[in-house]
Amino acid sequence: SPFENKENFVHILKELNFKVEFFAVSQVDNKFIKNLNHGMGLSTKLFFKKHLLQILKEPLQDKICKKEVSYKCDELVYTFKEENHQIILNITN
Repeated sequence: SPFENKENFVHILKELNFKVEFFAVSQVDNKFIKNLNHGMGLSTKLFFKKHLLQILKEPLQDKICKKEVSYKCDELVYTFKEENHQIILNITN
């Protein structure tokens, strides 16, 4: 998509309080980030070596993890959730 669309998307994410950094193609170092394809050609091992401590230091406050997942198949929605250490299945249409 055009650069302006990407720039607008980043602006919207920032307004929604997402931590976002936007880089130009010329800033790709070809060492850590190898290309701009999905996955950016980066090494997962190198990524975690470089950023894991930073990720673990982020406070967990205000981060709610809902133990629920839904899958739609044809006209039905299968919802799995954990309650009282049990997996509950709810099927709706």
